[in-house]
Amino acid sequence: MSFSAVTAIVLAGGQSKPDLLAITGAPNRALLQVDGETLLARVVRALRESGAVGRIIAVGNLAPVEGCIVLPDTGDFVENVLQAAALVEEDGYILYATADTPFLTPQAVADFVSRASLSQADMYYPIIPLELCQRRFPNMPRTALSLREGTFTGGNLLLIRADVVRRQEHLLRRAFAARKSIWGMAKILGAGIIVRAVLSMLLSPRLLSIAHIKHRVQRLMNATAQEIITEYAEIGVDIDRAEHVQKLREAGYRVGNA
Repeated sequence: MSFSAVTAIVLAGGQSKPDLLAITGAPNRALLQVDGETLLARVVRALRESGAVGRIIAVGNLAPVEGCIVLPDTGDFVENVLQAAALVEEDGYILYATADTPFLTPQAVADFVSRASLSQADMYYPIIPLELCQRRFPNMPRTALSLREGTFTGGNLLLIRADVVRRQEHLLRRAFAARKSIWGMAKILGAGIIVRAVLSMLLSPRLLSIAHIKHRVQRLMNATAQEIITEYAEIGVDIDRAEHVQKLREAGYRVGNA
């Protein structure tokens, strides 16, 4: 499949949690600086220089951003996702990126989109072997899941058709509301996946596979999905906790406000 006009949407509305604000002085995570450059600027540069996207839309209460359309933060994460998607034609693809990914590179973006173009699906999501993240960023904590194929962590990109986003507003709201509740997510994912996940942790990771999860996601979204196993660990590193800042500072990075 050829992606001729991918629109990139940078979600930059996240406010810093109190502990993060206390040690960085940055009320908006997107404006936190790493080595003198904001996270937002780093992400926008990676997208622009990748050669894989056309328009770039940033969503957040931001000053004008060169080369970007800026939409205001609505105060509602899902509404931010939807208002940006409304600017993309139904059969167009959107590349969602979070603005708190400090090490995203043009090469990582280009590779993800290029590899997605080799298959036919409505949505594509990156997963990264945990060992690669630990090797590239040894001190950064990551949430990971052990599966039949290996242990993976998720990435901070999502390539998806605009019409899929729009027609799944209700599911997106349910998922966002339940994101911190095991039981809430269990109701959405279904008992089968939850049981397999528990048994895989207790007995063997071979009881849960990429195919199991993909099948459930496709049924929920009423859309085809394809995982992209990537070696670009940079896609999986974000800054949203004070612990992340401390680990980066220990590694020699300057993190905080100007």
